[in-house]
Amino acid sequence: MFFPFIASLIITIPQVLKKRCNLLDLATLAYFTLVAVAPFFGKGGFFLGRGGFISYALLFSVSLTSLLIKKPFTLEIAKRAYPESYWKDEIFIMVNVVITTVWTGIFLINTLLFLIFSGIYPVIFSNLFVAAGIIFSMIFPKKGSAYFVSKKFRKEEWDVRLKSSRSKRLQNEYDVIIVGSGIGGLSCGALLSKWGYKVLVLEQHYQAGGYCSSFSRKGFTFNCGVENVSGLWEGGTVSTFLEKLGLNEDALFVKNRMRYLFKGNAVDVMEPSDFVSNLLKLFPEEADSIKKFFSMIEKALEESIKEKEPFGVPLPPEIISKVFGIDRLLSYPGDFPTLYELGGKTLSELLDEYFKGDDIKSFLCALIGYLGTSPEKTSARSALAAMFSYYAKGGYFPKGGAQRFANSLKEVIEANGGRVLLRRRVDKILVKAGKVYGVKVGSEFLKSSVVVANANAKTVFLDLIDKKELDKDFLEYIKGLKMSPSVFMVFLGVNADLSSYPTLIENLDEGYGVVINSNADPSLAPLGNASLSIITGANYYDFPERGTEEYNKKKKELSDVLIEKVSKIIPELEENIVVKDAATPRTFKAYTSMPEGAIYSFDQSIDTKRPYFKSPIEGLYLASASTFPGGGIEAVIISGIICANDICGWERR
Repeated sequence: MFFPFIASLIITIPQVLKKRCNLLDLATLAYFTLVAVAPFFGKGGFFLGRGGFISYALLFSVSLTSLLIKKPFTLEIAKRAYPESYWKDEIFIMVNVVITTVWTGIFLINTLLFLIFSGIYPVIFSNLFVAAGIIFSMIFPKKGSAYFVSKKFRKEEWDVRLKSSRSKRLQNEYDVIIVGSGIGGLSCGALLSKWGYKVLVLEQHYQAGGYCSSFSRKGFTFNCGVENVSGLWEGGTVSTFLEKLGLNEDALFVKNRMRYLFKGNAVDVMEPSDFVSNLLKLFPEEADSIKKFFSMIEKALEESIKEKEPFGVPLPPEIISKVFGIDRLLSYPGDFPTLYELGGKTLSELLDEYFKGDDIKSFLCALIGYLGTSPEKTSARSALAAMFSYYAKGGYFPKGGAQRFANSLKEVIEANGGRVLLRRRVDKILVKAGKVYGVKVGSEFLKSSVVVANANAKTVFLDLIDKKELDKDFLEYIKGLKMSPSVFMVFLGVNADLSSYPTLIENLDEGYGVVINSNADPSLAPLGNASLSIITGANYYDFPERGTEEYNKKKKELSDVLIEKVSKIIPELEENIVVKDAATPRTFKAYTSMPEGAIYSFDQSIDTKRPYFKSPIEGLYLASASTFPGGGIEAVIISGIICANDICGWERR
């Protein structure tokens, strides 16, 4: 009886030292300890002939208890064979709940076998049940994971697998019609046109680009919000995308110089490496944590390059499973452990894990306005792309203004036989028997079995499609989606040389940002002058209707307040203004049809589940900030690339 006791000690003690010991380990050790010492007290005979019953009764009790306390014993065992990145995974836990439940049943059956029967039969059949349990435990992790993953997938897994047929189409017939010319739609259209599809883009405005557009006043050019673009580094999404289109990255973008104002400190970042060195100076007590944190960020960014292969973008789970198979999806936590762990944490949890001081946490959230969320409601994975990639790799300004980038994509479409028609508002997306078959523009019918909606999902499903074609629950879901915040912007032409300032100034103390457009590209202002924009968060419903006296009064008051604030950090500003304009959330809604003038379409917090890029209508896609992965230039380019690849059946190009 001593050999089982010694064996259980050998197995259990290392687990105790590693703090990985589970209920089954302890119960087994307790049982064999009891068996070993019982003969010394004259009780050894009690176990003779009852060993099978007592052993399985004990195992049943332990197994059932582990389920009741929500710590299935097989989960603790599985942790020894899998990296820590898997341990909190919902599917990993569910699989082990099932396996533990099966073993609980086996232990119960075997307990009853030894209680009711005697002789060789309980031994034979108990061993058969145990063998069956072992086989099940070997097979089910993969099969069960595949089943649970597939249950999470949406029903909208129709396939169009459209073959290009540009020369065979009639005049009013297209391979793909794109509704809206924001960057998501233009990105999708540019790829499809280059791949030989007959593409039509329809835009309600007088110029393409959506929020990625510019306007001029008296020789000063201003962007409508796009001033810092991510993904423009080796292996980055935007860089890879531009290369595929044959566009010159250096001709379209220039790296930004930045300044962060925080608690009286001016932190200048000319190169990405400056960010970390400045942090070390500001927060010397957090030096080790800063180094560890940015080492982790670098690992995550390296993994993100690998993750994007071979299509140049990260993919949602549904597409990973469809394109690469379930094995790729199940191996994701092991292949990309840093990215996977970030996906399971909020930004607040991540910062708390590394840092003690509140000030450094606040400073690292300097760009959280790019998400429009709060740290406790922000996915750490989202923060990687929308915030930390800027700190580690830098952000870029569109040369010639944002409109030039939008026009470059438009030109790719047109150069490859596609059409981009402006001032052409789509009145209806036409659907019959659950399938899209075209769009209506005024009295004109334009035919296509594939329509890509580059508009907000509320506009698409509530205004452009006959509601009888959509499920009521889906419509209620769309209606209930919360919009993201908007902004108030002041545009200033200044008769002063502001080139000594960085392009971007983020004032964390007073909650506004300044963009000196002409410092990134001098052609955006007359010689010796400066084009400047001030941006701050705003709520659509805080502004009266456009054109009213109250509206104009509020717009002027807010403009004057912001100009006064910025004049404290740029003294040359207030006395040298020659051009002044402003835009409110209602302005953005008027020009883009975006509900509430939202900057990032829907709320980007962990509380919001964005619509899938395939709608319930066969052939109708979403390529915009409404869908995965959200708002921002890099994000909507990703949405456009995903749509384009899905339309052509994920053929590697």
